[in-house]
Amino acid sequence: MFERFFKNRYGYSRWDGTQQIEGLDADDILKALSDDYMENGNLQQALKRLMQDGMRSDDGRRTMGLRELMERMREQRNQQLNRYNMASGVMDDLREKLEEIKQLEREGIQRRLDGEQSGPQETQQAGQQPEAGAQGQEGQQQPSGGQHQQDQAGQKGQAGQPAGENDDDLTPEQKRKMLEIIAKRKQDYLDKLPEDIPGQVKGLSEYDFMDDQAREKFKELMDSLQQQMMQQFFQGMQQSLQNMTPEDIAKMREMIRDLNKMLRERQEGKEPDFDAFMQKHGEYFPGVNSLDDLIEQMQQQMAAMQGIMDNLSPEQREELQNLMEQLMGDDRIRVDMMELAQNLEAVAPTEGMRTRFNFRGDES
Repeated sequence: MFERFFKNRYGYSRWDGTQQIEGLDADDILKALSDDYMENGNLQQALKRLMQDGMRSDDGRRTMGLRELMERMREQRNQQLNRYNMASGVMDDLREKLEEIKQLEREGIQRRLDGEQSGPQETQQAGQQPEAGAQGQEGQQQPSGGQHQQDQAGQKGQAGQPAGENDDDLTPEQKRKMLEIIAKRKQDYLDKLPEDIPGQVKGLSEYDFMDDQAREKFKELMDSLQQQMMQQFFQGMQQSLQNMTPEDIAKMREMIRDLNKMLRERQEGKEPDFDAFMQKHGEYFPGVNSLDDLIEQMQQQMAAMQGIMDNLSPEQREELQNLMEQLMGDDRIRVDMMELAQNLEAVAPTEGMRTRFNFRGDES
């Protein structure tokens, strides 16, 4: 049901004769072809060049060819992109911030390695703390032999569980080697991150940072992206609702009433006339072939919509709800909407389907 609000709608009508189409005279075309044909003797090639280059009539009118038309289209496209498309600057800024985060993490790793030279106390801390980063590293192979045993000791020692030998039993040299293994693994992981921005975001979301500042910077970046995404969605949804005409609202109100009737009949054990409903309201449910499909689609859409509403700020949520109430006008449609939600819950409970949109690297 909600998909209809977010689609661009286009209206088509028959040609009414108001468009200005310059007439092409056969004599003018033959005259434009004559010189080329007489010179080369190939009529097909002469026609092709005429289509590409265009022609000029005796009265001075210029008819563009395909080459000039394509050039104008490219110019207009570039103008529109330069005017409205902000994606390039946004993506460049995002890439720069990701590079800064990766550099902070690399510097943090190096500081931990350099700190290993400071003394046994810092060595012990370094041997315990960074091993958290070894847990959950995706796609990374564990070192074999003695190195694998050292990693296991570091993991279990951090959790306070016996690992055959306590961390206190490790020599400074063993702890240093353990830290070097972990640091090398993390540096390799950072070096192998994809070049594209989505791949880097996904990879860093699944990465356990060793440097606190890098971890906090990445968290701030993800929170900012989430806020921007929800703000854009809110503005788009608000504009879509404002563009609804009274006729659109009346048709939606009628569709909701008919849908409620059909769902009530399903609950009563009757067989609703699904085909008649789709003939009347099929534009709201493209690709639906049965009542079960319709129920499943609406169930998913309403759960997703509620999940998005939950992620809006309280002010945005209240503003959007007020706008919807103003557009719906009377109380009847609100009652119908409440009944629809109850009927859907009765025939197909939606518990557990609500979508949350969290951008948290430490929850992967």
